[in-house]
Amino acid sequence: MDDNSQAGAAAGTVPSPPAEVDGRASVGPVLVGWTVAAEPAVDVRLGPVDARRAAGFGDTRRTRFAAGRALLGRLLADRFGAGSVDGAPCPHCGGDHGGVAVRGVPAIASLAHAGSLAIAAVAADAEVARLGVDGESALADPARDADLARLLDVPAEAALRRWTEVEAVLKADGRGLRADPGLVRFAVGTALVEDTGDRYRLSAVPGPPDLVISVAWQPPVR
Repeated sequence: MDDNSQAGAAAGTVPSPPAEVDGRASVGPVLVGWTVAAEPAVDVRLGPVDARRAAGFGDTRRTRFAAGRALLGRLLADRFGAGSVDGAPCPHCGGDHGGVAVRGVPAIASLAHAGSLAIAAVAADAEVARLGVDGESALADPARDADLARLLDVPAEAALRRWTEVEAVLKADGRGLRADPGLVRFAVGTALVEDTGDRYRLSAVPGPPDLVISVAWQPPVR
C-alpha cells in the first residue's frame, strides 16, 4: 500500500460509511472491529491498488469495500496512532486481488465481510506474523449449517463457528479458500495446516449476537 493512500481524486476516492466504529474487541494481541457499510458520510482516500480494484465495482460493492478500508484505518489509528492500508499483491500471481498491506506503522491486518458488515483485525507485527479474521451471520439457516456440517464433519450446531475458524486460518495462511479446508486440523485453541506444518492460535471474538467472528494468528518465530 502507498504510505499516504494517495491515488487521484477521481480514481482513488470512494464513499465511506460514517466515521464511528460500531464495535470492537481485543483478543490476545489482536484488535478486532466491525461496522455497517452504510450510506456514505465522507470520502475514503484509497491507495493505488485499492483504487484500481474499486473502479471495477458496482455501487453496493464499492461502498462495502470502502467500509472495510475505512474501518481498518480507524483501528490502526486507535492502536498505533497512524497507518494506511492498500491492497497487497497476490502472493501466487502478483495480481491486484491479494490481501491487505499496512504502511507507515509496524502492523499487520486482515479483513472480512458478512453481508453489509465489514470486520477487520489489526495487530503489531512484533507480536503477530500472520493474521486472519472471518465472520458470518449467525441468523438461523438450517440448510447452510447442514451443508457446512457435512463439509467439515462436525455437528450442525458447531458448523458455523468451525467454518469461520477454517476461513480465518486459511486467510492467515495466505491462500484463503484456494487451499482445501480439509487441510486445517484443530486442537484446543490452535489449528494446524497439514501441508505446510504451520500452526495458528485461534479465538472466538465477542462480537454482536447476530454475528460469529473468529480470528487466527501466528506469533513470530523468535
